[in-house]
Amino acid sequence: MQDIILLQYLSKKLHTYVYKFSLNQEMLFSYCGVLSFQDSYMRNLSFRNYLLNKPQKSMPCLKAIHQKNIYCVVHTDEFIYVAGPVCFPASVYLTHNYDSLSLEENVEKYIPQVDLTTYLNDMIFLHHMLTGTESSPEMIIQDNCVDQDSEEKVQQNFNNLLFDNQENSVHHNPYDQEVREFSSIENGDLIQLEKSMQEDYDGSIGTLARDPVRNLKNLGIVLITLASRYAIRGGLSPEISFSLSDTYIQQIEDCNDIAQIKPLAQKAEFHYAEMVHDIKENQKGISQKQKNPRINKCKDYIFSHLHDRITVEDLALEADCNPNYLSQLFKQCEGVSISHYILQEKINRAKNLLIYSDYSYIEIATYLGFSSQSHLGTQFKKYTGYTLRQFREIYGRKE
Repeated sequence: MQDIILLQYLSKKLHTYVYKFSLNQEMLFSYCGVLSFQDSYMRNLSFRNYLLNKPQKSMPCLKAIHQKNIYCVVHTDEFIYVAGPVCFPASVYLTHNYDSLSLEENVEKYIPQVDLTTYLNDMIFLHHMLTGTESSPEMIIQDNCVDQDSEEKVQQNFNNLLFDNQENSVHHNPYDQEVREFSSIENGDLIQLEKSMQEDYDGSIGTLARDPVRNLKNLGIVLITLASRYAIRGGLSPEISFSLSDTYIQQIEDCNDIAQIKPLAQKAEFHYAEMVHDIKENQKGISQKQKNPRINKCKDYIFSHLHDRITVEDLALEADCNPNYLSQLFKQCEGVSISHYILQEKINRAKNLLIYSDYSYIEIATYLGFSSQSHLGTQFKKYTGYTLRQFREIYGRKE
């Protein structure tokens, strides 16, 4: 009975069919909450036999119709369970694919589109509840999707590329230039970063895709990813670094002007270097002994919860230490109290929102946890010397 409740739950969540069969393929239960959806594919005995045939491995088995409509099959010692059909937003090519079945328009229009990760996690949950066996999305993909010859193909293509490059005297730019470039970000050295970017070599920077635009985008994404990691090594908060990386990478993805992609990636590098530079300037005079991983953990928590009311007790719980000790340690390491630092970060976030968003002053105040627009305005002027309106008029983006 519990397995039936579980199947009904998944059906309602995914908006598709769930089935329970005996080991001799007799249908014991079927359910779908979408009454107009009739899965006529399951009535085809050849397809059903293909679908319910037990795989060699005990993992959830994904099987497709024309690499489009996906069913997941879970075998236990007593029964066979099926969830599907669903389709994914992007193509997923499965090892088990059934082409001897015509797609039906009156079925296709009801098949729900489901995020791949969501579907895999739901099937992992179903498999675990029915068999007690743990699995993971990576394991399911390995068993159902990954070309088993991929390692051999990589080695073959690698050897071919090495041979062609040697024959044509093609080589990559030197690694030491890359070290200088990203070390400049880690050190917050803007002058050295600019010099390293201006270095000229007769080598290539690598090809990451055959399409020229996709290749530049991939190279830009690699640059931004490396820059974000070196910035973290330079002292930038991981949460800030990752968020900035996501922002720039999305811009790269949205950009289809081949002339703008590389400058956008380089702009990100300078942005990271500037942020690290500012951190190092602010930390001058703080001895190495005073730097503490608990403080970095607190700063990450503050950055992620600026819209909440943050207490010293919250931070002490995050840093796993006594609140009074944390207050003293924070003041010692950062030179300001925790409350001052939180307010300073909220003001910085308010400045960003005033420049780059169209949110009203009351919306910004509410988002950042101020009691009123007036409260935000008072603190903002205290820290910046400007009213909210003055700051937006001077620095806000112009349409």
